[in-house]
Amino acid sequence: MPAAPRRRPASAAGPPPGDPRARVHVAPVGFEVERITEPLFRERADRVYLLTRAERDAAGPFVAEVVRRLERAPWPIDVRVVRTELWDVFGALGSLRAIFEAERRTDRHASHVLPIRVNVSTGTKITAIAGTLACMLWKGEPYYVQVSRAWYSDRAPKVSTVRDVVDRVDAVGVYELRAPAPDLVAVLEALARRGGALRKRELIRELGLDRTGPGGEPAPSPQAQHGRLRRRLEPLEYRWGFVRSESPGPRARVELTEQGRLALALFGQAPGPRIP
Repeated sequence: MPAAPRRRPASAAGPPPGDPRARVHVAPVGFEVERITEPLFRERADRVYLLTRAERDAAGPFVAEVVRRLERAPWPIDVRVVRTELWDVFGALGSLRAIFEAERRTDRHASHVLPIRVNVSTGTKITAIAGTLACMLWKGEPYYVQVSRAWYSDRAPKVSTVRDVVDRVDAVGVYELRAPAPDLVAVLEALARRGGALRKRELIRELGLDRTGPGGEPAPSPQAQHGRLRRRLEPLEYRWGFVRSESPGPRARVELTEQGRLALALFGQAPGPRIP
């Protein structure tokens, strides 16, 4: 794996992470240069997170060229390269979530806080989807960079051949994506801890629905325990599609669906990757 491109010292790179007025951008890097750098120059970005593959690939020279151009800007731009898997939606979402958390932009309705701007026209289709989802959940604004002339090739391009002409930068409208309640997310986390599937009785014990109350109240009856579980499983299965039950019986298995795994990457409490 090649070394990550050099970035400027934090002392010379403007506002620190978490500053609510910092102009922060995120841009996945594929075979693009101008589509990444032009919006940053136009909006005088303070910091940019460049998402690139965790393994060596043909886009490495493009990352280096983007960094080189940004380091030549007339004002300091804090350039941070984040290694992730651009073709894996869970990896991309994990990296984006870590960035939003590091910048304290996880409250979508926070006032007096600039949203993180996410370039959804670069990188892969996976990163475009992940970037849009991140903006729907947290304090973010996706944008698409239109070009009036671009190169196309069926071969791995060289940096010297890239001459994209940026025409305009269009905002991408998004709706708010509401997270499930914490007690519902706890069900997904419990299933994930135990390999993705549990019988209902096991899930009850994993969630602690069979325990006595905080004031010393007696443990609920088995019927009450299953009632508690049912009230959590029904919205997860029939509204969200995050779990799947084999049958209504108490011995039935509950499985985490692929949508549920995606929800965990968005809403779960598991720590994300470390952001430089």
